[in-house]
Amino acid sequence: MTLRRDPSKAMQLGFLALLLISALTIGWWMYDHVRYARLVEQRFAADPTVAADSDKRINRVLWEGGFFLVVLIGGMAVLTRSIRHDAELRRRQQNFLAAVSHEFKSPLASIQLAAETLVLRSRETDSQRLGRRILEDGERLLRMIDNLLDTTRLEEGRQKLAPQPTNLHAAAVAAINEIAERARLSNITVTLDATPDLAAQVDPAALATVLRNLLDNAVKACVASHGHSITIRAARAPSGVTLAVIDDGLGFPPEDAAMIFEKFHRLGDELRRTMPGTGLGLYIVKRLVELSGGSIEAKSEGPGKGAAVTIRWPEAAR
Repeated sequence: MTLRRDPSKAMQLGFLALLLISALTIGWWMYDHVRYARLVEQRFAADPTVAADSDKRINRVLWEGGFFLVVLIGGMAVLTRSIRHDAELRRRQQNFLAAVSHEFKSPLASIQLAAETLVLRSRETDSQRLGRRILEDGERLLRMIDNLLDTTRLEEGRQKLAPQPTNLHAAAVAAINEIAERARLSNITVTLDATPDLAAQVDPAALATVLRNLLDNAVKACVASHGHSITIRAARAPSGVTLAVIDDGLGFPPEDAAMIFEKFHRLGDELRRTMPGTGLGLYIVKRLVELSGGSIEAKSEGPGKGAAVTIRWPEAAR
């Protein structure tokens, strides 16, 4: 699983295995040529020229093979050190991100509390407007920090899930309530199409994170392309239950459907981008869905034509 998340490390290990096989091949080549030369020397022991030629052949084989072995062993040593250094660097980066993210959460929570107090107690329109703006930006920063922390836990394998029967309708309602104010201010209509008794076998916290990230992504896509509609659709399927989040927002080229779930992958030119984000939300969604025993896919007819993200989970026993 680690190699799937880190293709560069898989490539390094593949090169290391190739170097090892090459070293073993050269070692066998040297042994086979020396053995053959000795057999020829024994067969023609009476001829002194054969013995001299045999010694020269053996020396040449040993020098050539030894040179290539030294080069390959040196290459293996350098590559091994590079892999270890890369792993240590990645570990330090993950620790740094986790430490900084935790440090950010406390002051942001304090800022949000102060902004909420300002909105509730102030009677001035400008103060309330500025307070709501602080709250909105604070929530966006907190979502970004939560994504960083979730990514760190997923990368380190510390994300433990406990699948259990979880009501999809109730989870969707809770997620919609979180983004209701943002959607209203952007003139976006959020519709839920799901039966109240539909349940999936999934970790409740993972489901909440998945829905929060998908809805946050859908809202940003709609704002970026002036879309006005988001639909959450849940239904039973032959293989379990499906949950789809559909928007009429930014969309993406159909050939990028698999790439949008890659870590840090974002569509378009970063310098001309109109949609905010870090490129971690959909990566976290995909990893949590897979850890929950589900599958996920994204579809779009092209840029500006909206997108649909569909998740399949096992249905909870009734």
